[in-house]
Amino acid sequence: MAICGRAPGFSEAVAVRLGGGRILEVLPAARFRGRCRRFEAVTPGLADAHAHPLYWGRARRVLDLSGLTDPRRVAERVAAHPEGGWVLGQGFLFDAPPPPGLLAAAARGRPVFLKSRDLHAAWASPEALRRAGLAAGNPWLDAERGWVWERGLAALEAAAPPPGPDDLIAGLRDFAARGYTAVHALAYEPREALAWAEAVADELPVRLWWALPRGGWRGVAPGWRGPRLFVGGVKFFADGALGSRTAWMKAPYPDGGRGMALDPLEAILTEGRAAARAGFQVAVHAIGTRAVAGVLGVLARLPRLPGRPHRVEHLQHLEDTDLPLLSGSGLVASMQPVHLAGDAPLVRRLLPGREREAFRFASIAARVPLAFGSDAPVAAPDPAASLAEATRHRLTPAEAVPPSLALWAHTRGAAVAAGWPGYGLLAAGAPADLTLWEGGRPVARVFDGRLEELGGSPGAGA
Repeated sequence: MAICGRAPGFSEAVAVRLGGGRILEVLPAARFRGRCRRFEAVTPGLADAHAHPLYWGRARRVLDLSGLTDPRRVAERVAAHPEGGWVLGQGFLFDAPPPPGLLAAAARGRPVFLKSRDLHAAWASPEALRRAGLAAGNPWLDAERGWVWERGLAALEAAAPPPGPDDLIAGLRDFAARGYTAVHALAYEPREALAWAEAVADELPVRLWWALPRGGWRGVAPGWRGPRLFVGGVKFFADGALGSRTAWMKAPYPDGGRGMALDPLEAILTEGRAAARAGFQVAVHAIGTRAVAGVLGVLARLPRLPGRPHRVEHLQHLEDTDLPLLSGSGLVASMQPVHLAGDAPLVRRLLPGREREAFRFASIAARVPLAFGSDAPVAAPDPAASLAEATRHRLTPAEAVPPSLALWAHTRGAAVAAGWPGYGLLAAGAPADLTLWEGGRPVARVFDGRLEELGGSPGAGA
């Protein structure tokens, strides 16, 4: 089989000849004499370098509260929900904790557990709090309002109906249906989810790079489980998120707060050293300026793994004085351009005058490789939207990157972040995982050498 089309890094259309699950050769289409399936563009397979596929699968069957900012509207959706058991939902974004009693009235005695858009805060009914064992005096709870943040969410997750293997597969299939060939799962998943992935490792619809949570990696060997599942990382959380006001900042928010640290930096250093010595890449969630600076300092002190870099996840707010910490660090910056659509208004409101410190794609790319993802279910894994946000940058146009670099970050850059040396390339011998494009959007993919159309006509054969 051969695929023809424009390709990144080539001055003319190419023919990519495939066989045995590998790229056999890439040559100018004008010189190719066989039959060739034509597309507008052919690229290495898209990869999402930061996602939570289990919860992306579950998000597709719970109450979708995306775009809602008024607690009354959310309460109305809960009151209208017909189920009599647990009511689960996510996606809202409030400017402040909701008023007392509103969700309790809408819940009518039911356990209700609603996560914010960034997954770092939740609104819960009295019955949900009771079942989770959360009561007044808990440091992660405003009991009067039913408002829970950060570490308090774990108790609600433990009490609520859990996601299962079907959610993981549903999430991964959705990525495949969008043209992705690889996904990085970044340790929001419970420990048992790895066993679910291992049970179907040879049948996964994408290649899956898996990170385990801090404290949950001992006794697990890093490495491949067949050709589609790679256990490679250990994930830490240095802070929270901007929307929940828990991103750890050097300068204060308008209300005087500075967010919060979650995993202490010294604990990340100690456990990160042990994980790296065991062969795991260390991936650290860091969003606020204080968290980012601290994490860069910690990662510089960890043992390096040849060909498998440690990773900063999000790296969303970075001061000029800390940019030099990236140079020569050997790190990868795993970032999410698609978050700009929702976070740009938050940055303007919560960090006035500091907009240029947010989503510094160009400044960071000049120092370390970029790997792009979505953080689904925080945002939908829409590759066209991600590329558009990275190349126009609605906050600071000078931090936009050219289309070629944005695409690289969603293909080869993600492979670099995973430590996969031959992946994400249009070259002889590389895995035959490709994404095929028409009109700026994926319309088909090649996975393990097999062509799969995503819907619509991909163009005429020749």
